[in-house]
Amino acid sequence: MSIKSITTIIIFTCFIFMKLFSQTNTTSIVIGKQYLIQSNYLNEEREVQVYIPKGYEKDKMHSYPVLYVLDGQEYFLHGVAYQDMLRFRDKSPEFIIVGINTDRRKRRSLFFKESDKFIDFLQKELIPFIDTNFRTKKEKERLYFGWEMAGGLGLQILADENELFSGFIIASPTHASEKRMDALKKINKSNTFILLTAAPEEHWITEDTSFLSIINNPINNKKWRYSVLDREDHYTTPLKTIHEGLSDYFGDYKPIRLRSVKAYDDYGGLSKLRAYYKRRGERYDLPVDIHHETKHFLLFNALKEDNYKRFQLYVNEFEGYLESNSRDIWFDRYARFYLKHGNVKKALYLFNYGINKIPESSLLYEGLGDLYAENLRNTKALKAYKKALMIDSFNTKVSDKISVLKKRK
Repeated sequence: MSIKSITTIIIFTCFIFMKLFSQTNTTSIVIGKQYLIQSNYLNEEREVQVYIPKGYEKDKMHSYPVLYVLDGQEYFLHGVAYQDMLRFRDKSPEFIIVGINTDRRKRRSLFFKESDKFIDFLQKELIPFIDTNFRTKKEKERLYFGWEMAGGLGLQILADENELFSGFIIASPTHASEKRMDALKKINKSNTFILLTAAPEEHWITEDTSFLSIINNPINNKKWRYSVLDREDHYTTPLKTIHEGLSDYFGDYKPIRLRSVKAYDDYGGLSKLRAYYKRRGERYDLPVDIHHETKHFLLFNALKEDNYKRFQLYVNEFEGYLESNSRDIWFDRYARFYLKHGNVKKALYLFNYGINKIPESSLLYEGLGDLYAENLRNTKALKAYKKALMIDSFNTKVSDKISVLKKRK
């Protein structure tokens, strides 16, 4: 092939690529909004990012926890990723995130030398701005995240302003000065949540017995946790710390999923579950009924363990739950469980209810046919099987069952 031919091919390929690229629609991915706040305490304009969760505009009466992220230019998205990953499965509540951007050259001054001014900015300017302009739960659900020098600042805020934040997530704190530690020692008891982490290499934390005696104070052990992150270093602790901190802080939000009837009994049974969901509902402005996922596992465990008595107990307790299912496989499983234990009436009801709800389910028509066949109602069984085969002509099991029925006649 000549050089001229090769050049022509290259030019033509580039033209096609550019043509395709020019026809591609692109949109920017925007996460949150940026605000500029004039601070009288810091004598400068401060840049903050605010992320509002997706459900914020749907329910105008609902208020939200707020996570304040220092050094937001680096860690703002960590909090966004956490809830976006988990909230659709009810593992995390929605919450507002405020990222406080910081010039790295000014961190030592802002978070240590002039920390009182920065705390005044937080307490008297930024937090009131957020609470005024957004629906927040205020100090009831207000979280702080800080790494390194911002972590040391968090310890000062915890000691000096005990009610400014309801929780602190602190990674690899530095500048834990004697003044700050003396102030922490004076806390007799704190209901404030705190997770403090360190990497193994951070000897100024892991080997400071005085510091650890304060953090591991048994008076606060229900709310305070210290963790060495074995696989991390000074610069990688923030991501895991934010994840663990939010998971711990919102630990009473997750639906309770246990894998056996005994596990639920050991937990405390239905009365304990109701108490858990009542507290959860009151804290997060949610329904106080037992979560549908917990109901699912209670019934599934009873079915899996062939515990008909317990299964029926849960069905009676959760009126309407079986009917609320949206997948044919569960109508089929529940109906067959009833059929196995001789409750033909309930099995027939569930097969018919499921078919009425999901009329194009070959599985449910096959199950209905099995019920009729087992009870020697061959005509009805044959009709149900034919309907199942009409919906799914590749269902060879149904074809075989039809053949068996026809031989019976």
